[in-house]
Amino acid sequence: MGYNYMRMLLFFDLPVKIKSQRKIYSKFRKALIEKGFFMLQYSVYVKIYANRDAADTDKNIVKRLAPEKGNIRIMIVTEKQFAKMEILIGGVSNQEKILTEESFIIL
Repeated sequence: MGYNYMRMLLFFDLPVKIKSQRKIYSKFRKALIEKGFFMLQYSVYVKIYANRDAADTDKNIVKRLAPEKGNIRIMIVTEKQFAKMEILIGGVSNQEKILTEESFIIL
């Protein structure tokens, strides 16, 4: 049985003007990392999944974690679509090199 790897891209802008807002931002960001997301760019996080059902389950978890204010968007794409992303400036991070669909394979 093959897997249909998916990636969830999570884009967010949260208010950080006052201390209480920065605390909410930090709590949300730390929760994402604990759930296995890694930072692709500032306020852009990504996670790989074995299939769409697993991604949908985490999408519901992220909805529950989301703060009341700000802007959060989720896009779920196939691994093939994600691989076609073009990097215009900069490069692939070390974390991106490590976290690929091969990291899911257990021998």
